[in-house]
Amino acid sequence: MLKIASVGDLKEIKSFCLNNPFGAYISCRAEAYGFETEFSKLWCGRNNNDELVSVVSSLGGNAVILAGDGCDYEELSFMISAFSMNSVLTDYDTGTKCFPARFQKKEIFRFSGCDLKKNEAEPEPEMKDVYSLFLSCFPESYQADKDSYLSWLSDFMFRKNRKLARIKAAVIDGKVLSAALTSAESEDGAVISSVACNEKCRNNGYGKTVLLSLANELKADGKNVFVISENCSVSEFYKKSGFENCGFAAYTERHNNV
Repeated sequence: MLKIASVGDLKEIKSFCLNNPFGAYISCRAEAYGFETEFSKLWCGRNNNDELVSVVSSLGGNAVILAGDGCDYEELSFMISAFSMNSVLTDYDTGTKCFPARFQKKEIFRFSGCDLKKNEAEPEPEMKDVYSLFLSCFPESYQADKDSYLSWLSDFMFRKNRKLARIKAAVIDGKVLSAALTSAESEDGAVISSVACNEKCRNNGYGKTVLLSLANELKADGKNVFVISENCSVSEFYKKSGFENCGFAAYTERHNNV
């Protein structure tokens, strides 16, 4: 049965979330934002033996689900619908059981290691320039207005200052040519997202440079490093950068009639 998590559940939840990209999101959210407010909530599902079998994190109505053996998928599906989640991210198997009608299938990669031959990554780029780069590469995910930038910056720096997010960028002559950051970090895991390169500078290794700089640093810190690919067109890029496929994710938005 799913119930609101308490502080006493946190240690068990973190153990349940180990070695998993969805678990990294859930643990990161719990550490950064807590889980006892309207904005950030956490539920844990248990079987009849009181064993933890699922965890659901909601941050601003955007849910991440990690399900294990013995999970009650019917209950999860009902919860997603009842709480009208804005979006849901989970593994492919859970997605097919909880919202089979429609979802985006995304490939998951785990970093296995790759040497960094050159290093043009700088630790502290101008964040406004980083945002402009992301906006140009991912216009569907970023908004071209001051309030959106300040909101993004505030959230990223909030997590970065708590060592729950980090960024690498290639900066030449004061211009940010490429950048990569983590969208979630936990004690043992990290998810890299928003790997971007200036359109005029592509195919010159700048994107791979920042990706490997970030991935190698995370691995050196003892973290399992994951990427959830947005589309199949970049799969080869990750494979050539030392990442291996380790499964698939399911993602859906505003799917309330499951």
